[in-house]
Amino acid sequence: MTKPVNQNSKENIYSLQGFGKVFRFTFMQTIKNKSFLGVAIIMILMMGMMKPLMYLLNSSSEKTRQNVESVSLDQVQADHLYILNETTFEIDNEMQQVPRMDEVKEGYLDTKNVVFYNVGDEKEEDLIAKLTAKDILVVIKPELLTYTVNGIIADSSEVTVRSLDRATDYVKKVFSDIRKSQMALDDNTLKAISAGVSKEGVITAKEFQDEKEHTVSQAEYSGLLAGFALIIMVVSALSSSYIITSVNEEKTSKLAETLLVSVRPMALLLGKVLGMLLFVAGTIVCGVLLSYFVSEVVMSKMMNLDMSSLAQTGSINLAIFTGYGVKGLVVFLVEIVISLCTFGVFSAIMGSACSKTEDQQNATTVVTMITIIGWMGCTYVGMKGDMSLIGSLVPPFSFFMAPEAYVAGRINIGILLLSFAIQIAILIGLLILAAKTYRNLLLSDSSKPKMSAIFAAAKN
Repeated sequence: MTKPVNQNSKENIYSLQGFGKVFRFTFMQTIKNKSFLGVAIIMILMMGMMKPLMYLLNSSSEKTRQNVESVSLDQVQADHLYILNETTFEIDNEMQQVPRMDEVKEGYLDTKNVVFYNVGDEKEEDLIAKLTAKDILVVIKPELLTYTVNGIIADSSEVTVRSLDRATDYVKKVFSDIRKSQMALDDNTLKAISAGVSKEGVITAKEFQDEKEHTVSQAEYSGLLAGFALIIMVVSALSSSYIITSVNEEKTSKLAETLLVSVRPMALLLGKVLGMLLFVAGTIVCGVLLSYFVSEVVMSKMMNLDMSSLAQTGSINLAIFTGYGVKGLVVFLVEIVISLCTFGVFSAIMGSACSKTEDQQNATTVVTMITIIGWMGCTYVGMKGDMSLIGSLVPPFSFFMAPEAYVAGRINIGILLLSFAIQIAILIGLLILAAKTYRNLLLSDSSKPKMSAIFAAAKN
């Protein structure tokens, strides 16, 4: 027989009686939920396969660069290639000697039929006029701040687009070599000249010194921000949706009234939140283990691949838990625990303020909007050199970017601990609010998840 609640006795609003039952039930129900299980599997695969994907992308970029540098005329199907140089860089006789191929295939360009003209030697109109169906003309022209390499063929040309592209790529490579040799500049110097000047590079002396002490580059920091913020947003939005739905179902079905006889409100709330947290933690651990196994064991040891070239270049980095040592792993996990608990408790409060199934959409939208604002603000604010400190301390941005700013050298350990302290204070405030309102809201007939209704319940 169920023991009735003594309404005259003062209830301990912080009691956790029945927490274990709710915790185990929530965890098992989450595992059985196909949508949550599917998202977890996708997240694990994304984290585990991020390094191989980045390796393939880097390898592809490197192959493309090598192909451009080693371009030749081997596959150009043409009778003649005329090159008109209209720049101030002169092509002398030695540079006109195009390397000969060992054997020229029938129909392909013979290197002896490659002819160079410097400015003044020939007119562009005259060369175009004498083009046959199997000839190519490439003109190098100076522009205001750059140079252009244009390929020209006859109106009735039989030259393929592929051959024309190979011819222009070859001329581009030759002209680049001529510029470097006559200007006595190497590749790094040319890159430095063409890189331009960024206005954001004008900083104070202290900021300049701080920039020198950063442990990762700006591009890698961008990948860190995008990756970790994405993880926080996905798990927070997903868990919040589950918690709101679960709370609303218990309330609308009157199950909450039965549960509150043997389970205290705080136990009911924290059991749901921490049960979901265990599921998310398991997902991340599996992703970390898969990432380590694939990148360190398979790629490094079994395939003998060089993993040192996998520094992120601004793309999303989901392999963050294995790339920044124990320190990075700890701060990332601590932030996930704090963030998920905070958004989870807030979601439970919002869900308890709903009375109808359609109301939960409004509650879910509120929580989702906060996570989206935090995510978008993180990706924008985090890339501003002078905003890392502010973004790491101001919620909701701090939930998304404080750990990345720390491991990247943008903030020190003191700022990180202060950020955690602020976030924990917010969590404690939500827990106190939940302790005072959760029972009343679950048993009320409030129609909309408004903060005014929540604070009114706290007063009562």
